[in-house]
Amino acid sequence: MTRLDMNRRVVWRALSAVLVLGMMCASAAGGGSIGRYNVIWESPSKDETGQMPLGNGDIAAGVYAIEDGDLYLLLAKNDAFNYNGDIFKTGRVRISLAPNPFVKGKKFRQTLDLATGSIRIAAGGVSVRIWADANRPVYHVQINSPAEISVTAAPDFWKRVDDCRHNCARAPIKNPTQDVRADRKNSILWYFAVGDRSTYASDMKYYDVEHMIAKYPDPYRFNTFGNLLEGPGMAPKSGKLVGKGKSFDIRIHSLTKQTPKIETWIEAIERLASKPVDAKKDFEAHCRWWKAFWDRSWIIASDNTLPPDQREKFKGEAPSGTRTEADGGALVSQSYNVFRFIMACQSRGRIQAKFNGGLFTQPLRGRKNAQGDDRLWGRRYTYQNQRLLYWPLLMSGDGDLMKPFFNYYWNLLPTRKAITKAWFGHEGAYYRENIEPTGGERDCGRSGKPPKTKPGENKGRGYYHSYYFTCGLETVTMMAEYVKYSGDKEFRDTVLVPFAREVLLFFDKHYQRDADGKIRLDPAMVLETWWIAINPAPDIAGLQFCLDELLAMKAGTPEDQKNWRRFRAEIPPVFLREIEGRKAIAPAKEWSKRKNAENGELYPVFPFRCFGLGLGTKEIVEWTMKHRMLKNAFGYRCWTQDQIHWAYAGNAWEAKDGLIHRFRSASKQCRFPLYGRAGPDSCPDFDHFGSGSTALQRMLVQEAAGKILLLPAWPADWDVDFKLHLEKSTVISGKVVDGKLTEWTIEPAARKKDVVVYKPQIAPKRPVR
Repeated sequence: MTRLDMNRRVVWRALSAVLVLGMMCASAAGGGSIGRYNVIWESPSKDETGQMPLGNGDIAAGVYAIEDGDLYLLLAKNDAFNYNGDIFKTGRVRISLAPNPFVKGKKFRQTLDLATGSIRIAAGGVSVRIWADANRPVYHVQINSPAEISVTAAPDFWKRVDDCRHNCARAPIKNPTQDVRADRKNSILWYFAVGDRSTYASDMKYYDVEHMIAKYPDPYRFNTFGNLLEGPGMAPKSGKLVGKGKSFDIRIHSLTKQTPKIETWIEAIERLASKPVDAKKDFEAHCRWWKAFWDRSWIIASDNTLPPDQREKFKGEAPSGTRTEADGGALVSQSYNVFRFIMACQSRGRIQAKFNGGLFTQPLRGRKNAQGDDRLWGRRYTYQNQRLLYWPLLMSGDGDLMKPFFNYYWNLLPTRKAITKAWFGHEGAYYRENIEPTGGERDCGRSGKPPKTKPGENKGRGYYHSYYFTCGLETVTMMAEYVKYSGDKEFRDTVLVPFAREVLLFFDKHYQRDADGKIRLDPAMVLETWWIAINPAPDIAGLQFCLDELLAMKAGTPEDQKNWRRFRAEIPPVFLREIEGRKAIAPAKEWSKRKNAENGELYPVFPFRCFGLGLGTKEIVEWTMKHRMLKNAFGYRCWTQDQIHWAYAGNAWEAKDGLIHRFRSASKQCRFPLYGRAGPDSCPDFDHFGSGSTALQRMLVQEAAGKILLLPAWPADWDVDFKLHLEKSTVISGKVVDGKLTEWTIEPAARKKDVVVYKPQIAPKRPVR
């Protein structure tokens, strides 16, 4: 027996074990089988717009098999920055099989297998499983055929652009860097080297903080990213891995490393690839990770007014741009759970997942000059959108996936303090909409710097972000919520407190007080929508909420507590207005010149929870919702929060109706039906799903004033099985069947006394909308 034959037998045994383990994982998913939400395609894709997502949190791939063509993986990594902060793809792999199982007319099925975090393809008698190891940066493409086949695998290159045209600060060169391939003895590797280029130094000079260059590392310079392709029983030949047999385990190792020497990167990725691989044990550990993930939390809902044979029936694509599944509850639940899967696939690395496609950007149908690195809205980490990806991770128990989000803003705090001091001349740190990995904000407004307008002189001639400082307050809010959920005292003391101290200090120093000693936020704006404002509702509510939370948890030093008590006494109440004789929340004390589409008057409901059902102000919230400026903007899509706010008003039917509308929206530009539609954001649009996921959770459970509200906004015609996480490391689970809460449990049991149970709501005769 030759060494090649022995390798093939080892691969065959490993693959057989992997298939058995896959079935075991699928049957053990929490909350019933999560496999009910698998996305399934019954034919190969026509082109590269037909990609299916896969990842381990740091590396990710868009997987697609082309009809009459080959299998492709478009590869991404969390920190694959170019010189300008764009996240590039690390490469693409093309795998050819002969005879070709993807020939038109042959039986085909491609399944996103949620339970095992993998993609399965059955085509022409050949089975393929693709998975990104949950515990190390390597993809496996495992092929099993009843008869001998020929397989080739190779990197597949495209012409790289130098950066994204949507970026404001650019320094493109005529002949941009391209990928380099190197054939090794038993593998093929390729890389993209940024080289001695970066916008970091110019950003620091632009903001007059050149002294920071030597203190904090450049995030882009000499960044090198790429992959190594290898597989037992396969050998390099003319730039391709080739092999013949019945079973294969093609492995793709990925690495990002900042180094001026390419040899250092090559040594590092070859060292990474040389670590022993045991496909059976590795997949077993991989499955354990995904099982623990799915067991941690779930929401499984369906429409109980439908006959059993019409419930939970899904279509794997929506070419018309509208999903037409009959079971609205199941449609919403699939959207919720697949979005949670996607966040697990892209939020375990160094950098937060981007709202505008994350690691799953891809060529889109109808986009001119589309290529692998194309990304609408460019490098921007646009906060209004970014936050919505991370809010639902609290109640799903995925606090570990929030760390890249928090770390991103926390690590930039010294630079933000320095920029604030250099520009405004006072202490603290301001965070606006587009904070980049350098700490600058060159994509924020026309100049990347906020105007130095005096009080009373704001004429609305600025830009969308001129006086929009709310982002820092919401980050503090999310950090405080994380501490309340997790009980993480180290995070509280080493991250939340110093971060909150500087954000609050900025507001304290930046604004004057009125005749009553209350802070007067002027010049100000209501998010991006009202460009002229005094005491905007989001900022006043944000200051109230942050200070109240920090004081309640006795965070910080005695001096912090003293300062925060003094500052809290200087915060005026959120301004209320009267509409038809009833109170509603106003966007600000004064507001004018509308430019965008956000309901700033509802931000005191969420994210800054100063009003709501559990706080005794249901009527105010509901009246504000009825008279809100924008109702279901963008066709219920994108960053809009209507369904979240309806949930906090305790209105199940408006929240339900809005979620069904939201999640019926799909894109005509790609095949995967759960990427959201472009406009006003990009496709994939992940804040679209983050907002809807947060709303679904709040329909089931809310917390306010020490109480747990169970089913505060749940419709009677949706059955549900759920498990969610709450403050004080609490876990609550329950079931609703035919409009009745049939069972529920809470851990620790001592919190049962805090629970207030609401009845699922019967459909009203007329919607409040």
